[in-house]
Amino acid sequence: MNVTTLNLPSVYETSYGNTENSSKDLVNGLKIKKDENWYLVGNLAKKGGINPGRVTNTSPQEEDFEILFKAAMVVLADKIQSPCAITMGFPFSTYNVYKQAAEQFLKKRHFMVEYDTKTYNLQGSIKKGLFDIEHFEILPEIVGGIIGLKKMLQIPEDENFIAVSLGFGTVEGGLVSPDGLVHRTCFSSHGIRYAVNNLGRELNQAYFLEMKNEHQLDDAFVKGSLFTNRKRIDLANTRKTILQQYYREVISPLMKNYFTDLDLENCTKIYLLGGGAYYQELVEAFREEFAGFIDVEVAPDPENITSVGYLHNSVRISGNYPGKCAGIDLGNATSIISYFNNSEPAASASAN
Repeated sequence: MNVTTLNLPSVYETSYGNTENSSKDLVNGLKIKKDENWYLVGNLAKKGGINPGRVTNTSPQEEDFEILFKAAMVVLADKIQSPCAITMGFPFSTYNVYKQAAEQFLKKRHFMVEYDTKTYNLQGSIKKGLFDIEHFEILPEIVGGIIGLKKMLQIPEDENFIAVSLGFGTVEGGLVSPDGLVHRTCFSSHGIRYAVNNLGRELNQAYFLEMKNEHQLDDAFVKGSLFTNRKRIDLANTRKTILQQYYREVISPLMKNYFTDLDLENCTKIYLLGGGAYYQELVEAFREEFAGFIDVEVAPDPENITSVGYLHNSVRISGNYPGKCAGIDLGNATSIISYFNNSEPAASASAN
């Protein structure tokens, strides 16, 4: 059964002026209404906005969460059957705080979303979509990543491994045994945002950054270059130095504090998940620290794997109706939406 994954930048901005025929399709032309205001979301906000952004690790009670969630539901409108089953999650650092609020939000079950299709279709119009949720579950993000790992790699049931998710807002991880996640080893701390903000501080000493916010700086961090004041600045060496410092001062102490020698002795592999796993500097830092006794492997499709894990969990809670299921990872940098592009039966999910 084939999984389709869609990625949206987790940014939005209030819409002003004409936005007709400004995108090629719905995913790139998301414009939705909340209360009395219209918002550009995702790629349309990045392209058509001035200062698109969002609050990092926001509460489900904040408008950031609702706007991005409704945008995800609009994207899924013609992709899955209704009523649907969805799984979402939060980092360990906010999971216990936000879980109940998220459940209260989803217990509404019925969501009316008003959106504009004229952004990509001259014959389009303002539409209203009603989305019904039949089943839902909120998981720790690392659990979603572990489910995704087991589904994509067919990891043996008797294998002990460490999963580390390198996200924009948080880095988190834990040891997985045949019995499940070992909570004593679970940690959550500063994500790639820590490095991006250090980049901003460093660049501010020499350049005018045109009031770029952290999401715009993150784009430059990913590209390895920044265009400002009609000049392109090469960030490759600065990024390398900052990521090495981030690993040395944030990640390495976490690994030493949360994993005992016995944990490491019984561990067969460390899997790196999340968008930060694309930074070769971080991967090399992990491999250097654990060289000779634990292999470090980048998970397949590391940025999307948590959303895929959520999707498989949705199959479980739906009673094995994959055509109704979605996994929604409202990340701090990217919102990732996964669904099956056919409705063949699927295997149930398990984090154990």
